[in-house]
Amino acid sequence: MKQQSGKIGVREFVSIAVLMVGSKATEDTPAHLYSQVQNAAWLIPFISAGIFFIPLYLLIKTMSLYEEKDLFSIIKKILGKYLGFLVCLVIFIINSYAVSFDTRTYTNIIRSFYFTTTPTLIIYAILMFICGYGAKKGLQHIGSVSYLIVFYAVLSLYLALWLGTQHANINAMFPIWGPGPLELVKEGSQMLTLFADFFLLTMMVPYLTSNKAFKKGTMFAYIYVCLQISIAILIFVCMFDEGLGGVAYPFHTVIRFISLGDYIPNVEIIFFIIWIMAAFIRFTAFLYINALMFGHLFKIKDFEYLIPSLATIYLMIGMIPETPIDVSLVFKPIVVNTAGPMFAVISIILWLVALIKGEFKHAKNKNIM
Repeated sequence: MKQQSGKIGVREFVSIAVLMVGSKATEDTPAHLYSQVQNAAWLIPFISAGIFFIPLYLLIKTMSLYEEKDLFSIIKKILGKYLGFLVCLVIFIINSYAVSFDTRTYTNIIRSFYFTTTPTLIIYAILMFICGYGAKKGLQHIGSVSYLIVFYAVLSLYLALWLGTQHANINAMFPIWGPGPLELVKEGSQMLTLFADFFLLTMMVPYLTSNKAFKKGTMFAYIYVCLQISIAILIFVCMFDEGLGGVAYPFHTVIRFISLGDYIPNVEIIFFIIWIMAAFIRFTAFLYINALMFGHLFKIKDFEYLIPSLATIYLMIGMIPETPIDVSLVFKPIVVNTAGPMFAVISIILWLVALIKGEFKHAKNKNIM
């Protein structure tokens, strides 16, 4: 495959990771978690992060054996040509399914709150066109724009949450354990998909300046987004209390009702502009990763030319659900319940096979020599 001559650093990689994973606090994830464990929903990101950290750590440890190799290359090397191809194909299909319905979710948000009279297809097509155009520019451009935007995206999120706390009730978070510790652990193990994007980000390893930069950036972003999502959900719980389960997109509901004094009563357009820019970056990165995966699978060197075709296919798949409710309750739960656990199992299997084959021992002996 054809790779870019330039590489991105830790700052750009962390920015991409924060925008890809941290944005889950601004969609329907908080409402979904509340419907499962009520007021203890803010604890789920901590539990899921703790559980998923083990397979992620093992995956990073395994990848450290192969300098500047991406996930698919390592899977094929460890599992063999044919089994490796099958595993990679499954990962690509799952991620394609996720991108299709995640982009449809964002389209539903835009149409429900901001462009209520515009047809869904028009909004969706514009979203995919912009993301496809950005992805075709390459990872360096994605990283640079991410670094420019991430500060404003994070700042706007915390500003919206801070302004929203004037209507919050801290007592809504009690009892802290909600339905009970066992139920929280059960739900946390089912929500590993919250952090499954870090599994996919290992495709970017050859594009980073070093393996050390990848490890450092991954650990920092992992801890940070866990805190960000948890803080956001906690504030939503305190604001909406029992009503959170019926609020599909709490972040956008919040920014419609906050104000900056009597002279600036409606500031949602400011938050919307920053949020939509972050959304563009998120799906631009996803499209690039998917094209990279497809190029690996079928040995296509100039995989960037596949991006417009993939964007069109995802648009067609994403338009299958007739209503936003179908997306949230029928299609998205499939990938939510599948992606995280499956990626965790694949990570552990790769580590076990590498251990059994003696790859770690060989690497240790090589370092000694």
